[in-house]
Amino acid sequence: MAEARIESAEEKKKETSLDPDQVKEYCERLFEFRTITIKKFKSWKEKRRHLNEMKRQSRPALPSTTKLITCPIPAEKQDTRSSQKRKEFVLNPIGKSYLCILHEYTQHVLKVQPQYIFKELENAQTPYSATVVINNVEYGIGEGSSKKMAKLEAAKNTLKILLPVLIKVKEQQEEKQQDEDLSFFDEIKIEDPRVAELCNKAALPSPYQILLECLKRNCGMGDTSVQIDKKMLNNQKSEFTMKVGKHTASVTCRNKREGKQRVAQAMLRLLHPHISNWGSLLRLYGDSSTRGFKERKQIPEIQATTSSKTNNQVLENLKTQMRKLQMQKDAIKSKGKLRLENTAIPGSLAQIDLS
Repeated sequence: MAEARIESAEEKKKETSLDPDQVKEYCERLFEFRTITIKKFKSWKEKRRHLNEMKRQSRPALPSTTKLITCPIPAEKQDTRSSQKRKEFVLNPIGKSYLCILHEYTQHVLKVQPQYIFKELENAQTPYSATVVINNVEYGIGEGSSKKMAKLEAAKNTLKILLPVLIKVKEQQEEKQQDEDLSFFDEIKIEDPRVAELCNKAALPSPYQILLECLKRNCGMGDTSVQIDKKMLNNQKSEFTMKVGKHTASVTCRNKREGKQRVAQAMLRLLHPHISNWGSLLRLYGDSSTRGFKERKQIPEIQATTSSKTNNQVLENLKTQMRKLQMQKDAIKSKGKLRLENTAIPGSLAQIDLS
């Protein structure tokens, strides 16, 4: 039989009740708590200053590596009606085109709107020309395959005159952006079968194009001719073998298009044993391949005068020349024949057609 206990009413209350810490621990298991700091202000001025500071901190901040360009505003262009005169304008070129930057600069610094003069050229590759006019003064001129491209090129050439430091900043940002794009391929091996598809989606040169550029730049290695042989195997597969000089590479694929790219990757791996990722090859040969394509697009000056004309103009010129030849032929009329007799040789005659 259990013994009876003697306890006071206060002890009984403590035993059957929860203290504040136990209540808090129990509630934290059921609910999510948030700590709120209450700040007291002595005046409304301090409160407004605190609220403005909180709003300023809540605004998104630019990265620490962002390069801003400060443009001084001429004294005659400053707004005299405002109590706070702006003596300079801060320009952020990140993510903006040359056309957008030009309009932003002219509107805030020069207080004018740029105008454009378009012309049509006798050039099949760049049939349009654009000229930027600011305050009745012509600045940059650009050419392009469309009016939009010509306008963009003219804006870039104008910024080279007005803000030459901006061009350097933009070029550095483009190089950095390109390097960040190529960083994705640093984790991909040269023999990876996804390389050709990824390069196609990223608008980068294919493995076979990279191989051709490699052989073009390193012609001193000897015979740089590419020879690809195909051998049929079982299960609808084929073996592709590439020979470049003394190097030979082989891969097994299902179709010719994939085999051409895969065997080019294997050959690049043999030619560059010290390089393991595809990003390094893009940095090594990608830019030069693009520059080589631009150089090949340039035609000699003699051919440019002919190729710049359209087909209709060439036909019209041919017709004009044919008409002139026909008129010259019709203008020639025969005036008879002259017969000469040689007295030294009796009976000999010479006949000349007079025309």
